[in-house]
Amino acid sequence: MQNLNKILKESFWLESFLEWQEEIIQSVIDSKDTLVFIPTGWWKSLTYQLPGVVLPGLTIVISPLISLMKDQLDKLNELKIRTEIINSTISGSEQKQILDELNFTDYSEQNPIKFLYIAPERLNSREFLEAISNIKISLVAIDEAHCISQWWHDFRPSYMKIKNFLTDLKKRQNFPVMALTATATKKVRADIVDRLWLVDYNVFTKWFDRKNIILLVKEISKKEEKLAKTLEIIEKTPGSGIIYCSSIKMVEEVHEFLKSNGVDVGIYNGSLGATLRENEQNKFMNSTYKVIVATNAFGMWIDKSDIRFVIHYNLPGSIENYYQEVWRAWRDWLRSYGVVLASFGDTKIQEFFIENTYPAKSEILDFYDYLFKEFKLGEWKWTQILKTYYQMSKESGIGSDMRVGSILKILEKYGIVSRWVDEKTDEGFRWKWITLVQEKRKHSGILVDWQRQDLLKKEAYFKLEQIKKLLFYPSCRRRFILEYFQDEEDLATLWESCRTCDYCIDKLKLESRDVESIVNLSVFGLVLEVIKKLDNKFWIMIFIQFLSWAEDKKITNWRLDEDENFWILKEYSPQFIQALIEGLLTQGYLAKASGLYPVIGLTDKWNIALRREIILKNEEKELQSFITLRSGSNIFKKSKPAKATKSKKTTSSKTKKTSGKISDTYLETLELFDKWNKISEIANLREMTTNTIESHLIKLFETGKLTTVDLLKIANTSNVTKVQEIIKSDFADNTDKLRPIKDKIVELGFWEITYFEIKVAISLQTK
Repeated sequence: MQNLNKILKESFWLESFLEWQEEIIQSVIDSKDTLVFIPTGWWKSLTYQLPGVVLPGLTIVISPLISLMKDQLDKLNELKIRTEIINSTISGSEQKQILDELNFTDYSEQNPIKFLYIAPERLNSREFLEAISNIKISLVAIDEAHCISQWWHDFRPSYMKIKNFLTDLKKRQNFPVMALTATATKKVRADIVDRLWLVDYNVFTKWFDRKNIILLVKEISKKEEKLAKTLEIIEKTPGSGIIYCSSIKMVEEVHEFLKSNGVDVGIYNGSLGATLRENEQNKFMNSTYKVIVATNAFGMWIDKSDIRFVIHYNLPGSIENYYQEVWRAWRDWLRSYGVVLASFGDTKIQEFFIENTYPAKSEILDFYDYLFKEFKLGEWKWTQILKTYYQMSKESGIGSDMRVGSILKILEKYGIVSRWVDEKTDEGFRWKWITLVQEKRKHSGILVDWQRQDLLKKEAYFKLEQIKKLLFYPSCRRRFILEYFQDEEDLATLWESCRTCDYCIDKLKLESRDVESIVNLSVFGLVLEVIKKLDNKFWIMIFIQFLSWAEDKKITNWRLDEDENFWILKEYSPQFIQALIEGLLTQGYLAKASGLYPVIGLTDKWNIALRREIILKNEEKELQSFITLRSGSNIFKKSKPAKATKSKKTTSSKTKKTSGKISDTYLETLELFDKWNKISEIANLREMTTNTIESHLIKLFETGKLTTVDLLKIANTSNVTKVQEIIKSDFADNTDKLRPIKDKIVELGFWEITYFEIKVAISLQTK
């Protein structure tokens, strides 16, 4: 084996590997299929480029972005590593010349082509597939692999060809496959594995913990206060920064405010021409501008070492977007800041975006009828439509030019229309023209995947719920992010308090009583939102138990433990949660009925506050003062919820009813579980597989050693409920074999449901 450090220096002009890079590279060189989930800015490309240099043959890189291909092409050729691209920017004769050379390449010769970058659409070309079939392949790398997943909003249908492409190539030769992305939830990762038919592979998830980035959330809803805070951050923080806004209008507003206050500030959004955008970006990169205000279209290839802060002026749409944008700071490893200036009410903006991005089926069909209104069935004549989105929204009755744009994107994706963009057109024409490329059809013959559209909308709302939990629920922001991205390595070294997010910083201050506000305003909003969901159904003690994770028969009997908000305030003491609710009662946001068990409900005041968040903000001081006096020093629980104690109590009462003894190996697993070890940790400690440990936990539940609540802390409650529904409707409670149940679940689109969750569902159903 060649010396990898020597190749790193001689071929890539780098002195040393980053942590884990060498291990990833070795996995590929050892011909192991490899999944790499690493954030932007950590040289993911090196993990397939260096093996491509070492291995004897051609490395094919499948990438969805032409600009990214061009960037890699230039960098590799600059390093004297021959690289070519085949995509829509290359003429047919140039493509043939590249493929002819590859077919006659002897890789023992000097300077052969080592890398070929292709767009996924190239796999639709029979000519390309035939030409590539006889070439010596050393590696196939799939960059931006999240695009292969049905859960990704920009899913590329051509990515579906990759599985068959790999299968056909592997009939003639053997080579490893790599899939790389910085953006993948648990569902997306599982989908990548399934769609590539990977069985025996290595997974690397690392570097999601940017230790020197301080993560801060400042809850501000009033525009004047938000602008003032933005200016204050800029003035107090050295270096440069990026301010992300959710709309072009907001970008222009913030840019104008900062400019009028003497800040050297640039602007970047989709309404600017390509030349102007490039000029603004260059001025930021060469530090003519201290700050640039932009939409999320800015920053993909930004590598500026002195970015000290990234401000999200509005609520980000997802954790993936938020953290990828925050990563643009800290490139020089010095302390930087990621600041979110948003309020709980900002979630309504994101809900507006989701509703306009994923229009209803009826709206799409109505707009289709509007576009084809002049034609009979079977006609279309390649008609071109030259109208603004605004004009079409009025004429069609859709009423929103944003929604019109979303509908046109959907129709284009399914080959019904095409759009041609020209940035030199008159202002107001976002698209030069729309062409009808398909004959008029009955609604039943319009080939749009409606189920997928519904899935995407549900996924968008799921991601919104996750960003709400990250930014507004009381917990360590850094820990939440690492758990979201499943970065077990970094989680293992994270202290109970990260000390680098506003929650952990404020928690330390609270312990010394050094702050005026005990909790963020969003915690009050969160409590009200929970009570709204369960309006006029329960009394105060039930809400306290529900929010603080109290194991009570009423909670489980009413299936409240299956609610997504169960135990969201688990770190706070019951006395403190009671003070929160009583404070809201005192201020008139809640009302309590009379009787032995007086239920709690929302008042008209809260309904008004829901629309005008400033009402809650104006009364924050009174609320904070009340809970400070009411709760005293009983803010946080003295320790984590006493899971072990509860388990033992349950065990003692239930063991009497259980016949037979349980072996020591199960009890050893139970002891580790009671110490708050995760399944993966128990498996490592016991040197067993996770499947074995999961079987132990099922057995412990069935023999009364674990409770329902215990099981539902390690299995996704909504997934378990979904499995029970499927079993009841499709299997008539016949649960002897798991595989048919799993196949049905996958067929229905619930890829993320695990065998363990199926076992839990069966155990709960039969107990």
